[in-house]
Amino acid sequence: MTLFNKIAVTTVLILASVVLTVDANAQCKRYTKKYCLPSLSPYMHNGQLTSAVLNPGDSADIAMTFNAGKEYRVLICNQEQIGNVQFKVLDKSRKVLYKSDPEQHNPSWDFKVENTQQFIIQLTVPKMEKSNQKTNLVPNGCVALLVGFKE
Repeated sequence: MTLFNKIAVTTVLILASVVLTVDANAQCKRYTKKYCLPSLSPYMHNGQLTSAVLNPGDSADIAMTFNAGKEYRVLICNQEQIGNVQFKVLDKSRKVLYKSDPEQHNPSWDFKVENTQQFIIQLTVPKMEKSNQKTNLVPNGCVALLVGFKE
């Protein structure tokens, strides 16, 4: 294979992976808007769409600021093929303030803050048991973190 052909093949592979990633994220945002946002009611969405396509065993920490005197709902919404995503709310010193029930699908937590604070929302996608897999392909799915508030 000539140098030009190697460069062309590499370029095509890179472009294809970028296009597929952008498409997966676009589908995740559509899923979030259609299936997750209605679950925030009666809370008003804060306007941030925090979503990503994750695999079993993945985790993520998201820092968020919550303002004094407001009531909030933190909602985790995900596609069923990756299991029940769990979340923890941690303070700045990483003390656990809330931990979701591992059996609950699309868990949420309603709370009120007295002082403006920054919390860490820790998301965990459960690992998949090999016995539950029908193929060698590992499923992935959309996970959304939504925050709503009441004045």
